[in-house]
Amino acid sequence: MYKKWLFLTISLIVSLSLVACGSNEKSVSNEEQKEKTVQEKAKKEPVNMEINVNKELKFKKFDVNVKQVKVYEKKGKLLADIKLNWTNKANDYGDKMTLFVATIFEVKQDGNELEEIHDAWNPENKRGNDVFFPNALGGNTDVKLTYELSDKKTPIEITFTPTTETENSETVIVEIPE
Repeated sequence: MYKKWLFLTISLIVSLSLVACGSNEKSVSNEEQKEKTVQEKAKKEPVNMEINVNKELKFKKFDVNVKQVKVYEKKGKLLADIKLNWTNKANDYGDKMTLFVATIFEVKQDGNELEEIHDAWNPENKRGNDVFFPNALGGNTDVKLTYELSDKKTPIEITFTPTTETENSETVIVEIPE
């Protein structure tokens, strides 16, 4: 009789333990499923964010203010519009100074140079292009450039290298919020 009760008690404890484990696994899998659903929705929603940068750099022949970077998706591509304003301080160029003459401009992500999708830095593509606009001495000119990004997490590095050959490059790093 004692063995029978012991066997039934142990069987009952084991059965209850198995039932408890099964319900715990279901709740964990439900939580995992909810997380997966949230991640899938985030993947499907198009990226569209504006990042206010307002970082000003001063060089001998020009000043530049990186105002804003807008990250968005268009036609299956992840793009970034870089909006900046630059001031001509080059007396020797007068009203003929362009951003193209003032600086070498690079945009990188994870060490890889990104492509400007409108061919803005091509000297044969001058017409209506912001980087070739002749900025008057002391004048401010807005520039908008569009680059294709490699991903939506890695920071964007915007580097200005003055063409004076006596100044060092300066980089503005733009963090992309999640």
